[in-house]
Amino acid sequence: MKRRLSVYLSVIASTVSVFAQVPVGPVVPAGRGRGAAAAAAPSESVRTGTHRISGSVAGLLGWRVGAPASATATSFLEGAVKTDAAGLGVIEASSSQKTSAQIAKNLDATLTADELAAVKTKLRALGLRVGAYRVSKLAAGDRAVLDFAKSLGADIVIAPGDAASLSAIHKLATEAGINVAVENKDPKSLVAALGSLSNRVGIATDVAGFTKSGMKADRLMALALHAGAAAQPKALMEITKQLPPPEEQPDKCGNCGRPYGGTRPLFISIESGKAEDVAAFEKAVRPAMGYRVDLDSKLLPITSVDKIPADERKAIEAGLPKQAQVKPKKARKLLVVDLNPAGTYYHTTVAHGNLAVQLMAKNTGAFEAIFSNDLSNLKYPKIKQFDAVFLNSIDGPVFPDPEVSEGLLRFVREGGGMAGVHASTYASMDIPEFSDLIGAADGPHRVEPAVLKVDDPSSPLMKGFKEQLFPYTDEFYHFLPTGPYSREKLHVLLSIHTGMSNTSNMKVRPDMDYGLVWIKSYGKGRVFNCALGHTPTLFSNPLTAQMMLNGLQFVLGDLDADTTPSAKLPKK
Repeated sequence: MKRRLSVYLSVIASTVSVFAQVPVGPVVPAGRGRGAAAAAAPSESVRTGTHRISGSVAGLLGWRVGAPASATATSFLEGAVKTDAAGLGVIEASSSQKTSAQIAKNLDATLTADELAAVKTKLRALGLRVGAYRVSKLAAGDRAVLDFAKSLGADIVIAPGDAASLSAIHKLATEAGINVAVENKDPKSLVAALGSLSNRVGIATDVAGFTKSGMKADRLMALALHAGAAAQPKALMEITKQLPPPEEQPDKCGNCGRPYGGTRPLFISIESGKAEDVAAFEKAVRPAMGYRVDLDSKLLPITSVDKIPADERKAIEAGLPKQAQVKPKKARKLLVVDLNPAGTYYHTTVAHGNLAVQLMAKNTGAFEAIFSNDLSNLKYPKIKQFDAVFLNSIDGPVFPDPEVSEGLLRFVREGGGMAGVHASTYASMDIPEFSDLIGAADGPHRVEPAVLKVDDPSSPLMKGFKEQLFPYTDEFYHFLPTGPYSREKLHVLLSIHTGMSNTSNMKVRPDMDYGLVWIKSYGKGRVFNCALGHTPTLFSNPLTAQMMLNGLQFVLGDLDADTTPSAKLPKK
């Protein structure tokens, strides 16, 4: 113990002169959202959450995608388990279905408070929410039905009705403060009757009903998808186009959670509840998601560097390298993308990253930086005009468009380069191929101090690190063992030294391996990822700033480095 403490104090003393001059950016509350909270909650769920398109569609389009519990089981809670197993996080409940094997009542207002609590406890354990509550009838005065739906957590009730009943249903929905989707074999007969009624009342129908009725998407509240419906992609795209795009994201809004498109919730029910039909929906909806992301890209130009505080700008200017480690083999072009679609976390240090790349290009002449959030640049063959792509802390469903994701994957596979920083492992976690490309996905994280270790001091990317251990404060991602992060696949350059750091918040990996910076080969191409960067320190500290330039030169094709996965290297 004395020897470890002595080494630790020696490391701090040898590096403090560098880090004392570097401002550490703003600290956010520990465990903000996403992985941190999820890891702490006990769960019975077997699905992968935001790693499914059916889940990420909620944040991008505002759609809740689920299945009727009655499609897969005789009881609601049995259906809940099967819905989770099919990969869905939303379920449709029904007043005509038995609650569970233990609660032999229908799922309705006759449940006692304890029985209702048991249902909600099971739903929480499975991570499911009730997207809609279906009833066989809704008569004037049935307030108890709507109140029960609200107690389940539903915000939509699906009920039969006709044009003559809409006014009474609207009155009841308004009083109860819940939305009602009216279902009729002829939805066209309801359209005109809705007239000037508020958005508390809408229509429930299927793809054929939506298409044939000529109704507008802003009156659609619940859409049933039947197995094998060939018109699904076309209908989903039409709904997306009719609903308004998200509002523009203000500069430096932090975790702003911009509003969803659309004016009301939309529940989409995959009627069979089968995993294969969930997969079919996920394929069908990707073009519509890509369309919405394209709208976002037009609303969200590259982040300006103009509002970076003067002291932070000065620190970055002082910390950046003034020359490249190696001379470029030819003129290089680096595409910089910092797109964060609607509802995702926007890091203020995106601006700092853009400034650093601008200055590195200007100071060293190692590359030309092209800043653009136009994702058509990533489509093949247009992407071939660049030597590498730099993903500057992008987050959320950036690559749902198959042409965009496949263009990027092909570009790297055929010899191009890709670099990512900080949040970029959180981009398109619902596209497994992208997570495999970048080398990791999600995990609990918080701003905290730690001792970092240089795993490969012989790598040219780590040139300049005279000490193999040094203290550092950042938002460290603790990548999950169920994700793609593995030393069997990655050449790790920098990681957390768990023996010299406080590991009380690092409980997600049995191997205690928390890599932060790595390189890898991907086909004929090159990948560099740095999970640091929540604070401006990454680009203002001379050591980490040099590492970032080296990483860019590596993916551009000028700096050669060994990418042998760490687990396959000879043991020293």
